[in-house]
Amino acid sequence: MRAQVIGLLVATTATAHAERELCEPTTRFRGAVVDLDVKAADIHDVYRLLGDVGRVNIVLPDDVTGKVTLRLKRVPWDQVACTVAAVHRLAIAVNGNVLLVTRRANAKSK
Repeated sequence: MRAQVIGLLVATTATAHAERELCEPTTRFRGAVVDLDVKAADIHDVYRLLGDVGRVNIVLPDDVTGKVTLRLKRVPWDQVACTVAAVHRLAIAVNGNVLLVTRRANAKSK
């Protein structure tokens, strides 16, 4: 039992370092394309929709708030996620199929 727990801790630590930023300048967007037309939509709802389309898990803390208006046709879902992040000065960290959306470290509070 003890050896199994140690193995699990090592595996967890190894995957924690696999985290990367989704919205790098050189990112090639390959997600399923979406048509999205929303006005003053809560970004939590927009990210929930994008998570469904991209079949990924998305985590947004309560301090990430805002509204967004989008009218997009045939845009990859991951590009939409990065566009919303850019408008609201957010960062999206990827670890496996989990996306963690947070405020950028240098972003000012609203």
